[in-house]
Amino acid sequence: MTTQSSLISTIEREGKICDLALQELKNRCRIFENKYHLSSDEFYTLFQEGKIGDEEDFFEWKALIDGIKEWAHTKENLKGLIK
Repeated sequence: MTTQSSLISTIEREGKICDLALQELKNRCRIFENKYHLSSDEFYTLFQEGKIGDEEDFFEWKALIDGIKEWAHTKENLKGLIK
């Protein structure tokens, strides 16, 4: 295996890790979406505007959404490396 193909293989593997992390975080967000009858986008807007309470669930939900954004950003950066 050449260095280039090894590097591409590593980047592809990291992309799969991103996919798994995104799937897990989205699944955990769905629990809150069902519990509070809000989409994550609706919740995030309300949270950022201070229009929703300060329950512990809300801070966890926000952290999950922030995690989704971070992993999605990482995945996009990885895609850019193998184009």
